[in-house]
Amino acid sequence: MDRLDRILGCFLAGACGDALGNPVEFYSGEMIRSRYGDAGVREMQLNGGVAEITDDTQMTLFTAEGMLCSLRHGRDVTACIYQSYLDWMHTQGYRRLRGIYHSESMLLPVSELHHRRAPGNTCLGALESGKMGTLEEPINRSKGCGGVMRTAPCGMLKLLDGGEEVYALQGARAAAITHSHLMGYVPAAMLADMIHRILTEEAASLEEIVLASLDCIWELFAPQVDSADGCEADEGESSGVFAQMLEFRSLIHRAVKLAREDHPDEAAIDHLGEGWVGDEALAIAVYCCLKYPHSMEDCLCAAVTHKGDSDSTGAVAGNILGAWQGVQAVPQRWLQVLEARETIENMARAVWAMG
Repeated sequence: MDRLDRILGCFLAGACGDALGNPVEFYSGEMIRSRYGDAGVREMQLNGGVAEITDDTQMTLFTAEGMLCSLRHGRDVTACIYQSYLDWMHTQGYRRLRGIYHSESMLLPVSELHHRRAPGNTCLGALESGKMGTLEEPINRSKGCGGVMRTAPCGMLKLLDGGEEVYALQGARAAAITHSHLMGYVPAAMLADMIHRILTEEAASLEEIVLASLDCIWELFAPQVDSADGCEADEGESSGVFAQMLEFRSLIHRAVKLAREDHPDEAAIDHLGEGWVGDEALAIAVYCCLKYPHSMEDCLCAAVTHKGDSDSTGAVAGNILGAWQGVQAVPQRWLQVLEARETIENMARAVWAMG
């Protein structure tokens, strides 16, 4: 399978998971079963003939555009992503703010992206503040899943000199623009690292990629518990961060273990959380991808059929399995009704061309 197939798969399957989960985001499990049956959500709900994407896919596209802008003009990656997020905020009805760089966005003219689909309050509030959050200078304490759900493109383009960890670090930096809690940006780092590994380590199994990525994230973030901005951290801060990293690692291991076992999906997902926060959203996506590595339909059905943040867990699961299986694994009946499909495909091809 070539790189283009995987990148197209990542973008399009992520958008399909987002659209599949969008109508049931605030439903309980009982409400989902009552409406869709015991099999869960397997068909797109259409509005005006299209399956609507949400801010998850919108912001993923703007992440990619920011990275492409950086490559084309030799500018700072995170600053370009930040400017791109300000452009996205403009599509949500806010005045257009200028960041460090002012971009000429190719996405802004796309009318399909000018829809408010329950955009995250943390994202909007952070961007409206006019200050770019960084790993070194946090702007809030949010660990919502709004960081991880948009950072898959950070694993596709090498924008920095250095080792393999640059992909994880860029995912973290992109998430920290709006989500400053450790569990707001560490899951985003792992998603970006996983996407990079899928694109480059074809001999590895998906479970091996998950575990290798988890080891990478642990090495990157757990050793830093003894320092903050180059200074010795106090004991309470250090132990608190270390404990959070231990909990994150345990949660991902739990997802891997549950995927090996024979549990009903909804019961297994209950052991991982509801996906409203970043670590839980990633864990649910990891579980679904490892449980159904050969079936996009079964994977995304499981990822959205639960009582949590269904569109975000569906989007992240789609990103991962789409990169793993390629675009041919995405059901054509879903693609045929997917909102902004042409724009999504064009962005994926632009990323591939620059990669």
